[in-house]
Amino acid sequence: MLNILHISFHTGCHNELMYVGKQLDIKITYLEFIDGTKSKYNIGKERAEIYWNKHQDYFNTFDAIITSDTAPISRVFLQNGWNKKLIIWINNRFDYHDISTLDCDFPDKDYYNLIRMAIEKENVFIFGYTPFENYYCKHFKDIDIGNLIIKPTGNISNVYKFNNFSKIDNIENTFFIGTYHNDNIMINLTKIIESFKVSNYNGRFNGPLDLARFKAVIHIPYAWSNYAFFEAIYLGIIYFIPSKKFLFELKKDKDFFWSPPYRDELIELSEWYLPEHKNLLIYFDSWIDLNIKIFTLNYKKQKYILKQFSEKHNNDMLDKWRKIFFT
Repeated sequence: MLNILHISFHTGCHNELMYVGKQLDIKITYLEFIDGTKSKYNIGKERAEIYWNKHQDYFNTFDAIITSDTAPISRVFLQNGWNKKLIIWINNRFDYHDISTLDCDFPDKDYYNLIRMAIEKENVFIFGYTPFENYYCKHFKDIDIGNLIIKPTGNISNVYKFNNFSKIDNIENTFFIGTYHNDNIMINLTKIIESFKVSNYNGRFNGPLDLARFKAVIHIPYAWSNYAFFEAIYLGIIYFIPSKKFLFELKKDKDFFWSPPYRDELIELSEWYLPEHKNLLIYFDSWIDLNIKIFTLNYKKQKYILKQFSEKHNNDMLDKWRKIFFT
């Protein structure tokens, strides 16, 4: 059995790869990247070297390493001559850094060169979890990582099994509105939905299984992809989101947020607006249109559509992982 170490920051990545490992009969051990500093996302040369020196004996007990969420974790291995399999799964721009805690020169020229050289190495596999990650590498940073994309299956592992459910009355008939910027600061979604005279809850949820208990989610997207998107498909969680045209109208002259960099002309690279996902989401062209669709949608039929897509998507993604692990 393959023995693989997965290093990340993100619970969604942990959940996903625990599921994948179980399906493919691979032992995957999770390690959260923690180095005792507030600037852990900014992996300059020195930080990577310190982390390597501290853990290299442990790393060498594994057959392969996977880094996910933020690709700079891979620097630990790229600059130290790791010669076993290294899988770099890009979930958030390959040169992601946190400006608010930046304490080193990152991203630096040496890091970009390490990624360029890694592309040519037979033991290194670099790919995005959504089309925009590959596009960003090639068209924004002139680094072509190829066309391979492995998206989350959205399946749920034991990572979430101890989460408590929210205590909300009549939750099965309540629409969920998250605490995200676009849903609250750019637009007061709660106020709009309350005018429809439908039950709604604006707040946090305790993992995907908790979210699945709501009737549906009303949301204004803010990122190229989310683990929640695929978990929702798997769990049959229905999303109402603005159509492209209405999104462009809503964000005009407002405090709109999108995981940078954002371009209107690239919106169809987002999972929320990919043409092949047009039947998975309920798009609304106006607030009146949303009101009508809330009351007229065949919820049972929509959940069936999600289920059918999820089954094929799951098999397709597992096939891609199988090729990565066993080649």
